[in-house]
This record gives sequence, C-alpha cells and structure tokens, in this order.
Amino acid sequence: MILMKDIVYEGDKRLHEICKPVELPISEEDAKTLQSLLEYVVNSQDEEMVNKYKIRPAVGLAAPQIGVLKRMFAIVCYDENDKLYILPLVNPKIIEHSEEKVYLNGGEGCISVTRPTTGLTPRYKWIRFEAIQWNYKRKVFEKIRMKLEGYLAIVFQHENDHLDGVLYVDKMYNNLPDCKPVMEEPDEEENENPEEK
Repeated sequence: MILMKDIVYEGDKRLHEICKPVELPISEEDAKTLQSLLEYVVNSQDEEMVNKYKIRPAVGLAAPQIGVLKRMFAIVCYDENDKLYILPLVNPKIIEHSEEKVYLNGGEGCISVTRPTTGLTPRYKWIRFEAIQWNYKRKVFEKIRMKLEGYLAIVFQHENDHLDGVLYVDKMYNNLPDCKPVMEEPDEEENENPEEK
C-alpha cells in the first residue's frame, strides 16, 4: 500500500525525467505498480482511510510520483455529469486535442507539490487518447481509445505531464487571457433575475 512516505516530492529530479514506455506484454511487476497507483487514489478518496493512514486526497497518481519512471498512471474521478471514471492506464498517448484551452478555476494541485500555489495552468478543453487500460473488473489489460472533456481532460493532462517530467507548476501563469475556466461561474445577475431569461 502506497503511503505518503512513498511519494516523490517537488525538488526530486525524478519528477523531471521522461518516463520509459511500459514493455509489452505487461509484466507482473508493472501490473502490480499500476494496481497500487489505483489503490492509492481509491483509498485517498475514502475519509476513513485518509484519517487512518494520513494520506492526501487525490484524483490521480502517476508512476514517477512513487519513483517508478514508467508511463502509467491511475485516475478515479467524476465528470461534470457525476459519471465516475476509473482509468488505470499504461502507455497513454494523446492523439487529438482541441484548439481551445481552459484552466481549472482556483488552480491545480498535486500530492508531489506541498507548497501553496496561486497560478493557473492552461489545458486543452478536450482530448482524445489511446492507451492500454487495466480492466479491474475482468482482470485483463485491453486497448482503449476515449475522448475526455472539461475537468476530466484536465486531470488526464496533469497526470500525463508527469510522464514527460512536467509538473503543473512548471507551466503556471498569473493569468490566462486567452483561456476560460473549465466550469464557468453563473453570472450574478442571471441568478437574481432568472425570469428575464
């Protein structure tokens, strides 16, 4: 089980190295690493486990964050429609993306970055990727191709950057005039006068 003592933190040069592709067929060791990444993210979203093991909540965790320089990460995250995505992925690759860029309102965070940050990180509004996914229900690896939008696409890009040795703080700006927040706040006047719409 991954604990905070196993996490690699900002300042460690391993977080700025480009990860190697996972060799196929996937070895038992690599499969166990991916499953442990998934287990951490699931545990970190369980309040009882967070309190018991003092782990930080996360929606994703990449292999270099535990010192394994291989192209894999796990995401457990709801989209804007409350649909749950569980994505333990090997050798993910973005094959298409929007021209439009967005940012996460309030900025991003990362369990490898412990200092407070205030900037914004630009991301593609939507991405299409291909990868090998661990199907945790059927206990098999299978090729997938999927399109992600909004918040979920931001999470994917954040984790994928880890595989290229990039932290969100490496591409953070004070303002992004050409980007919109991924979830725009409703205008106050619209809230006060809905009947005028």
